[in-house]
Amino acid sequence: GKGLAQEAVRAVLAHGFNEWDLNRIEALVLPNNTASQRLLERLGFQREGLLRQYEKTRGHFDDLYMYSFLQSEWMRGN
Repeated sequence: GKGLAQEAVRAVLAHGFNEWDLNRIEALVLPNNTASQRLLERLGFQREGLLRQYEKTRGHFDDLYMYSFLQSEWMRGN
């Protein structure tokens, strides 16, 4: 609740787009992790969809939301 996650994600975006010249940065989020979803959406990530039973963790398969942020979006905002 002190903005550390937001600061960290912004640093990852800046490094990925400015230093590595990435075109796309993705994030995968569990559907029940609403705090992370709100954070990503507040920063400008777009939810692309639900990946059903995408990842096996602790013996069961989890659904995950796919989020993305594009370099063109980064350039418009900075």
